[in-house]
Amino acid sequence: MPRRGAAAIFVTPMDELPEKTPAPVESGFRAEMPFLEHLEELRWRILKSLAAVLVGAGICLFFSTELLQVLTRPYEQAVLAVESGRSTDLVEMAAAMVREWIGQPPPASAPSDTTASPAPAPASVPTSRRLQALKPMTYFILSLQIGLWGGVALALPVVLYQLWRFVAPGLLTRERRLVFPVIGLSVACFALGAFVAYAMVLPLGLRFFLSLEPPQMTSQWAVDEYISFVLYLVMGFGIVFELPVVALFLARLGLINAGHLRRVRRYAIVVIFVVAAILTPPDPLSQMMMAIPLLFLYEVSIWICAVAAPRRRRDKSPTG
Repeated sequence: MPRRGAAAIFVTPMDELPEKTPAPVESGFRAEMPFLEHLEELRWRILKSLAAVLVGAGICLFFSTELLQVLTRPYEQAVLAVESGRSTDLVEMAAAMVREWIGQPPPASAPSDTTASPAPAPASVPTSRRLQALKPMTYFILSLQIGLWGGVALALPVVLYQLWRFVAPGLLTRERRLVFPVIGLSVACFALGAFVAYAMVLPLGLRFFLSLEPPQMTSQWAVDEYISFVLYLVMGFGIVFELPVVALFLARLGLINAGHLRRVRRYAIVVIFVVAAILTPPDPLSQMMMAIPLLFLYEVSIWICAVAAPRRRRDKSPTG
């Protein structure tokens, strides 16, 4: 009978060794991917996103004339409003805009001088106030600019989906189920921010700028600078309104939580007002019209983190 020594304890026949089963791989995604394959995957995602942007740009280029009219309409409305009465009161201008939105006529005021009558509002923009092209290729560059940014806006769902597909292999199954809610919420928040900029902030800022013009002077704005200003404002509002989506994504990854956002709230308020001052015209009312929604979205982000974090903790709790 062979002696059983200490070293014999660790000797196990090969046929009795447990088979090494590979890690489970979820359908549609690989658990591990080499670095070069990551680069190849990133390249294809970028190419698909660029293809979507090019398709959207082609559509916007086809309708560039109509889009240019849409972008210049706030300027025309601001000129007509200022021509009817030069008022630099921001509250009064905001009240006039609200009356226009709801279709209410302006309040009638009794003139102090019976011989003087208020100047009638012009039916169209005066020739001296029309937007001007100061360079030979202005309208060509404008068409390309409108097509590019319009293509980015139209391709936003595809770009977000490609980004999600690139980061999805590193996420859990429950996190991958958020793909369509997150993309839908991202598009909705971007559209809401663009609408706020186009319908509220932009008309008020333009009226404020035009109302500061002295009576003996007339402004002549360059159309390329005006369109760049409008696109910058609209895209800026659309991007900053993505705050709840970013908060949801980071909360599901466990990078932020509601307690952290509450602790840094005072600093976030300062950052929000600084961002509002950069992205809006330099008048207090326009800055407030951007800062107030951002403050509301920040509180919504705290609520989103509070809802998302407990679910993550429950998912990570041991079972069995």
